[in-house]
Amino acid sequence: MKKRVVVTGLGVVSPMGCGKEGFWNNLIAGKSGIAPMSAFDLSPYTCKLGGVVRDFKPEIYLGSKGLKYLNKGTRFLGSASKMALDDARLAQGSFQPEQMGIIIGSSLGNFSETTDYFYEIIRDNPSELSPMLSYDVALNSSTNYVSVIFGIKGLARTISSGFTSSADAIGDAFRMIQRDVVKVIVAGGVEQVSMDLYLIFYLRGLLSGLDGARETSAPFDKARNGFIMAEGSYVVILEELEHALHRGAHIYAEVRGFGNTFTGAKNHPADICVHRAERAMHEALINAGVEKEGIDLISANANGCRLQDAIEAKAIQSLFGVNCGVAVSAVKSNLGESYGASGAAQLISTVLSISSGQIPHIIHSREKDPGIDLNLILEKPVRKHIENALINTMDYEGNNSCFVISRVK
Repeated sequence: MKKRVVVTGLGVVSPMGCGKEGFWNNLIAGKSGIAPMSAFDLSPYTCKLGGVVRDFKPEIYLGSKGLKYLNKGTRFLGSASKMALDDARLAQGSFQPEQMGIIIGSSLGNFSETTDYFYEIIRDNPSELSPMLSYDVALNSSTNYVSVIFGIKGLARTISSGFTSSADAIGDAFRMIQRDVVKVIVAGGVEQVSMDLYLIFYLRGLLSGLDGARETSAPFDKARNGFIMAEGSYVVILEELEHALHRGAHIYAEVRGFGNTFTGAKNHPADICVHRAERAMHEALINAGVEKEGIDLISANANGCRLQDAIEAKAIQSLFGVNCGVAVSAVKSNLGESYGASGAAQLISTVLSISSGQIPHIIHSREKDPGIDLNLILEKPVRKHIENALINTMDYEGNNSCFVISRVK
């Protein structure tokens, strides 16, 4: 019989603040973490905004020793992991190292550090470079750092599957605990903004404001015109239910089901993309043993891109029916698109909605898109008792990964 998996700890480093309390209070207040990016020169370019982590002090969580050798993403992930472990009351020495694992998702992770490092090798004599420059450049180096400093020995994995990376990492962790591979897994995602990544998204035409219109994160809005890039780290502690109950842990919610599909190529007709997105949601429901009528909230992938938002909306409408009454929220309106880390951000927001009975509203929405007929939470937060929620994450390359999480019974 499969083990039940629950969420017992939350850790957040985000443009909306560090720590679950600040993050959640700002979400419910309808605040935005998006502001002009000043870390690099964007004067030659049209798009100026980003969801950047500000006033961050990693030494509070990690101490000062060795901090100068860590890149920004590793500092994010280490700090969010420390918050989550503390929230779950899992201090070192209180758990068996072999019974805890870590699985982290990151789409582009340490990309800027990797490119900078190889540039230094090409430009200078490699024998003159400090060995410490290579310490934190690999995609998995952030995950490995956290596993070492917190004494995690069960397993350590880094998942990179595009924008669904952290959702896939959490899904992998969920299945491993179900199969009793380990009892506890630190799972989530991390991304950092850089000039390299800005140019990738800019040249692909994905950023809001490229068309000369208003630069904003406006999911499902008629005037939506792209996403605003963001950074951060979002970490949850997933734990086998009996293990959590035995040690008296606080339980936020239960992960009930996970479903994922892959469209297979970039240029499929929209109806094929809709079908594959709908299939991922359906698989998550089947895996969870939850009927679609039992879903009280959908945390949408919606990031403000015209085609992708429309595909997701049509998939929801196809699965749940026209005039779907399920509440739909989209936290990327506040946070921006943190690509590989976004799924974990949505999971934490949804867990807090279940705990508090409140759903944050979509900000920056000004005009309804007549082609999107969903019960969007607009203007102000909504109070609602939530038994089951569906979380959607979707990728431009064709990945669709969805969760069902529930109130624990």
